[in-house]
Amino acid sequence: MDLNRDIINEQVDLVVGGFPCQDLSRMGKKAGLHGHQSKLFFEMLRVLHIIRPKWFLAENVSSMTWVDRDEISKYLKCNPIEIDSQELTPSKRRRLYWTNILHPNKLPKVREHISTSLQSVLEDATATEAKIGCILASNHYPGGKCQLQRVLDNSKNVLRCINLSELERIMGFTSGHTDIEFKDISKQETPSHVSSSADADEFTIDKQTKKGQDELLKIYRKIRWSLLGNSFSVQVISYLLSPLLDNMVWEGIQSFPFSEKVREIECSVMDVGEVWAVYNEHERPNWYAVILQRSGGRFSASARNGKKRLLKIEVQFLEMAYDYLVGELDAWSPLRGTGRYRLSQRTDIQDSWVSVSHRITGYSKLKRGYFVYPSKNEVWAIYQRGSERPTPLFVYVLEMKLDWNKLESTKPGKEGFKARCQLMQQTVQAETYRCTTKELEYTDLSYFSFKVPFYYVEEYGLFKLELSNKGRMSVTEDHRTRNMKKRRKYGESSDEEVEDESD
Repeated sequence: MDLNRDIINEQVDLVVGGFPCQDLSRMGKKAGLHGHQSKLFFEMLRVLHIIRPKWFLAENVSSMTWVDRDEISKYLKCNPIEIDSQELTPSKRRRLYWTNILHPNKLPKVREHISTSLQSVLEDATATEAKIGCILASNHYPGGKCQLQRVLDNSKNVLRCINLSELERIMGFTSGHTDIEFKDISKQETPSHVSSSADADEFTIDKQTKKGQDELLKIYRKIRWSLLGNSFSVQVISYLLSPLLDNMVWEGIQSFPFSEKVREIECSVMDVGEVWAVYNEHERPNWYAVILQRSGGRFSASARNGKKRLLKIEVQFLEMAYDYLVGELDAWSPLRGTGRYRLSQRTDIQDSWVSVSHRITGYSKLKRGYFVYPSKNEVWAIYQRGSERPTPLFVYVLEMKLDWNKLESTKPGKEGFKARCQLMQQTVQAETYRCTTKELEYTDLSYFSFKVPFYYVEEYGLFKLELSNKGRMSVTEDHRTRNMKKRRKYGESSDEEVEDESD
């Protein structure tokens, strides 16, 4: 579709959109962001590039793979926030939202309030559970995928499905919001539950018969249910847009650097020349590799379906410069993950995402290698030196300074490094951390071990840290271990060490 900014003669404040989840969802086709349906994301990217609104908000399922999530974040240039709608509504619906609007400071504690219960929206019925499951376009009939809980009809004392007006209120709409006239509803493709003659191309409903009227009602219900199942949770969208009620937000708005790449064929989670972090032997993602070439699809070597293009990533590892290894107990897997690196002489082929952690953005390319450092708004693991069993602290980097003119040849500790960080505190939820008010200052790069991938949860300052690769272990073979052996083989070990490793 042609879209020209010149035809819109005023400033666009906000663009809100979703894109098909069928290729992203854990229950869907799993073809990924570049699948036939979900690649509509790149059309949204194109619209943002042309319109250039002040703010945007994009939504999709949280069950997508980290590869797809990272590619979306790469081109929207922000990390998502995960919200389960049961915190604000009667329905469970865990979704990811990408936005350049500052996240609300505090999620209202209304999950257990009667106003967000399933009971609050029912008509002459009693809820058997406090919340209902996720509303999907596919669970509109009994026996459908992800069948919803039933409620007790008070007049008949029997279980029944929720009705459409109850569903509308669950999703945050008023009753009857989708109760509109659909033209040509009497002429539809043959419904899956209706048998027709083998030569019938179309199933025409006779509206004059009782059977025909029943069929119309089924189709009408399915259309309305599908519209609601594919919609947003209004309460959650209202929550995320609530900071725009503050005049200070409008006054402080800055131009957003929208992606210049928008064509699906040009976009990828991993591009040639990028530096990526790889898990080392201690499961710390502070081995680094430069991407030389990537071919095939998004599938690992375990995907033996001939229709799937197998993943193949050619990389060249970075080796830490000798002077930065001083004091490290393990030269193969140093505790530190910052400083000067040189390119190794050999390349490696990766055929799985399992060993890969994240894209590195905090680095400078030097004449003879690379210099890796912590960047603003990143989370890093900090290790205190001198302990037999070092335990990491996690910090959020607020500010960072380096003397860029000294990175090429200066000695360790003389880079003019200074970082101001906030200490992070683990909450009662697994791998969920919150920024504290405690600030720490560092002038020694060696404390910084590895960058931690994260996304936000529920509100400002609440982070979900990805501290291991357990979510990537979707194949039977341990590719990470095999690739680590390759990595050590290309290091400066003796032949005996390599032989021991291969045994």
